[in-house]
Amino acid sequence: MNIIYEKTGVRYHEVHIYRLLHKWGFSPKVPRKRFVNIASKKEKEQFKKRPER
Repeated sequence: MNIIYEKTGVRYHEVHIYRLLHKWGFSPKVPRKRFVNIASKKEKEQFKKRPER
């Protein structure tokens, strides 16, 4: 939202940003809940940004 405003001077509502991004071919990069529930423990560990300590 801020990047679009800085580059173009046009302000968009937060919800409209999601619509624009979807229209431009972007998609969320977080797993949907149904995928988290069926993933194995190893797959869940590989997805994490930092390993557990």
